Order: sequence, then structure tokens, then C-alpha cells
Amino acid sequence: MNNNHSNLTKIIVVFLAKAMKGVGALLLTYVLAKKYGAYGSGLFFISYTFAFLCAQFAQLGIGNSCLKYAPVLKNDDPQNLSFLWTASQAIVGTFAGLFLIVIFFSSSFISNLVFKTPDNYQYILCASPVILFWSLAKINIYFRQSLGDMSGITLVENLMLPLGMLLIAGASYVVDISVLNFISAVSVLFFISFAYSFYSTKKTYSLKFNLSFTGPVTVKDMLVYSVPLLIIAFSQNSLMWINTLILGGIGSVVDSAVYVAAMKVAMSISILLYTFNSVYAPQISSAYAKKDFESIKNLYGDVTHSLSFFSFLFLAGVALYSDYIMAAFGVEYLVGTNCLLFLLLGQIFNCYTGPVGYILILSGQSKLEVINTVAGLCLNAALCFIFYRSFGVSGAGLAFCVSNALINLLRYFQCRHLFGLRWLGKVQAGFIGLQGLLAISFVIMNAFDFNRELIAVALGSTYLLVNVRTIKKLWTNLKVTHAV
Repeated sequence: MNNNHSNLTKIIVVFLAKAMKGVGALLLTYVLAKKYGAYGSGLFFISYTFAFLCAQFAQLGIGNSCLKYAPVLKNDDPQNLSFLWTASQAIVGTFAGLFLIVIFFSSSFISNLVFKTPDNYQYILCASPVILFWSLAKINIYFRQSLGDMSGITLVENLMLPLGMLLIAGASYVVDISVLNFISAVSVLFFISFAYSFYSTKKTYSLKFNLSFTGPVTVKDMLVYSVPLLIIAFSQNSLMWINTLILGGIGSVVDSAVYVAAMKVAMSISILLYTFNSVYAPQISSAYAKKDFESIKNLYGDVTHSLSFFSFLFLAGVALYSDYIMAAFGVEYLVGTNCLLFLLLGQIFNCYTGPVGYILILSGQSKLEVINTVAGLCLNAALCFIFYRSFGVSGAGLAFCVSNALINLLRYFQCRHLFGLRWLGKVQAGFIGLQGLLAISFVIMNAFDFNRELIAVALGSTYLLVNVRTIKKLWTNLKVTHAV
């Protein structure tokens, strides 16, 4: 995808690619719930979540180093690309290997933490290969992404893994596959994704194993640059997933499964968030490089207004049928209806505040963003412990909602101080005021037992009609082509 395409075209392409992954993950959660019930589903997701978070940590943020250094080496000294490719995989492979050794000798202890019983250690062991295979596959994906090659991301993350998991889940209906065997099959799938990403990257760019480098970039430089980004990336991913492990450790496997199902539905809106952020982030970075703060303000306004407008439609649709959505997974999942609403509100808040985290990172404020993400992770974990005791699985969703809202507000005020960003302008205030009014109207009319589908259609039509002029303006802005 090149810079000659409009923002609208880029948004459509990225949205469709990420939607494939999102739909695949949601279907997998549904199939597992139907096949193994909440308990069996929880066994899988707790084990997979542990391995996934370890893989995120094992990557050490090296992928972000690739994003920084690979374009420079490609233009100035293409021969040294092999060094960057080799060094990044050697570093990540070493740390992932160390994780596997530690897990092998302490699997019972880890099982006691996340399952409240050491007897489930075999689930941890069967999931642990994901740490190595996903870490190395992700590095190859980052490497290709840094060179403008999106095929690795699309094929592995958005097609191979989600479809592979669905095929394994579908096979479990034909052949009797236990949860343990399912986890093992998923580990094999991650090995296949690594093998493909490794050999295709090596062949496409004619890379060789090489640790000798005469240029200005060293392994030390890569590590120094990576550490802050490691903490940011790990904390951001953990913010959503850590509650799965907490519920397994202090609650029950079933509660973890319910939380994961609600989280998968709520995370659907993150596809919208990721799409707009990934399209606008390079433009914001380019504007910052030119010290063009006025353009940053305009770009921030465009993306935030678009996210605020579209996310409300998603929120309304899911909130309207939240009980039906959770019931679709099984009767055990109905208890997660309120959890879904809290998670959804937390994700919506990301949309309302816009790409404030991206702006901090792209403007060289990585250390500040490290503090933000770590604070958000710690606050979420602490609130999850507290709220779960009082509100059950709904408390885990409330913990995410509160911590996410507070940290995003903190990010906004930091960006406002640094760049003079204004969040609650005329357009944004209009959106929030109208959305609040429509929500209150729905609650009042629903209390009088009016048909909720008719209420939704009437209020939705009102929302669109009132915003006709704003929609036209947003559409015009999206069709603009920004050079980066």
C-alpha cells in the first residue's frame, strides 16, 4: 500500500485485513465454548494467554528496532539487512529459549499460580512452544513490515493462524480431540507459521546469517532502543489479557473463560481503532518530523472525530443485544453480560480519546509512555483483584474500564501540554452530547416496554440525520491523500 492511496482506501484495506483476524478469533472462542464448555475453554485460554504474554516479553521490543533501522539499512546499505535480520532473531530466540527452560523446570509452580492447582502443569507445557515459535514468527513479520511489505502480516496473523485454529476446532467435532491435544495442535500451527515467515522472508530478501556489521548500528543500540518499547508493548497487550490469568488464579477457570468470551466481543471494536491509528500514525510522525504542530492537531481531530462517530454505532448494536451475544456461547456465559458492557465502554474510551498513545511514542516521548502503560497495567491488575471479590467476573471488566479511562485521560492531558491538542472541540462535544441524549432516551423508552428494535431504529436514524453535515465532512477528509 503506497502513499498515492487516499486515507479512505487505506482504511478499507487495513480494516478488512484486521477484520479477518477478529472474526476468526471470535469464532474460535464460540467453537471452543460449544465443544468443551466454559471449563475446557478456560483451560485452553489460560494456558494460551500465559504463553502469548511470555512471547510478547521474549520479543524484547526488537520488532520496533527493525521498524526503525531496517528502512535506513535498505536505502543506505542493503547488505547489512542480513545483520539486522540475524541479530534480531538471535536475541529473541535466546530469550524465548530461556523462558522455555524456566517453564520446563517450574511448570507445576506456574500451574498452581494460574489454575490454583499444580495438576494442570501439562497444559502449560503443551502451550509453551508458542513462546518460541510466535516470538520468532513475529520478528520476521516486523522485519517485512518495516520494509513496507504487508504480505507477512496479512498471511500469517490475519489468515494462517486464525483459519488454522478454526480448522483444528472444526476437526475436534469429527475426531475426538481433548483440550490438551487441541493446545498441542495449536503449538504445531505456530511452528508452521514460524517456518513460513522465516523461509519466505529469507528467500524474498536474499538474506543470509550474518553477525558481522561495520555500520553505525550495533546489537547494543538495538537493545537500548528496544527496552522502553518492550515495556510499552508488553504492558499494552497485558492490559487486556492479564485479567484472564488473574481470574484463573484467584477465581475459577470458568470465570476466565467467560471473561475471554466477553473480551473477544469487546475487542472487535479495536479493529476500528487499530485501522484508523495505523493509517494516521505515519502522517502524524511525518508532521512531527517537520515540527508542524498545526497538522498534528488537524490529523488528531480527523481520526478522533471519525472514531467517536463510528464507535458509538458499534457500542449501541452490541449493548442492545449483549445478553443474546453472551448466551450464544452457552448458558454459563450469561453471567458475563455486564462484563461485556464494561469492557466495551473501556474500548470505546480508546476511540473517544484517539491516538494519544501513538502521538507520545512518535514524538519521542517513549519514556513517558512507558510510565503510562505500566501504570495502566498495575492499576488494572490491582482493581481486578479488588472488584472481582465484590462483583465477580463483572468486576474484571469494570477494572479494565476504569483503568483504561484514567490512563487515556492522562495521555490526553500530556499531549495537550506538549502539542496543544484540544479534545472537546465543537464537533466532539456535539457527538458526546447527542450520544448521551440518545442513550438516556433509549433507557427511558425501554423502561416503558416499547419494542427495543423500533427504538433503536428510530434513535439510530435520528443520530445519522442530525450528523449529515458532519458525516459529509468526515467523508471528505478521509478521501484526502496525505504524503508521508
